[in-house]
Amino acid sequence: MKPKGIDMGDYEERYKDFEMEVCVEQVMTGVKAHFRILKDDAVMLDWRLVPIDGFWPTEHAAAEAGFRAAREAIDVELLAAGG
Repeated sequence: MKPKGIDMGDYEERYKDFEMEVCVEQVMTGVKAHFRILKDDAVMLDWRLVPIDGFWPTEHAAAEAGFRAAREAIDVELLAAGG
């Protein structure tokens, strides 16, 4: 996981042939995370909200949850579909 751009809470990571982007935000009700998946600069899956529950929602933990959800989406939705 490495920072992406100049905004705090934006991260990127490569997984298989895909680039995952995760955005973590602090909101009135706590922390939320979103992810999207790209391949060769094309958006394969657009921004999806990741449930943040079951752990203390620090920025790092929320980002890790986003990456876990993105890896699962790649394995289940994109690779299984031949993407």
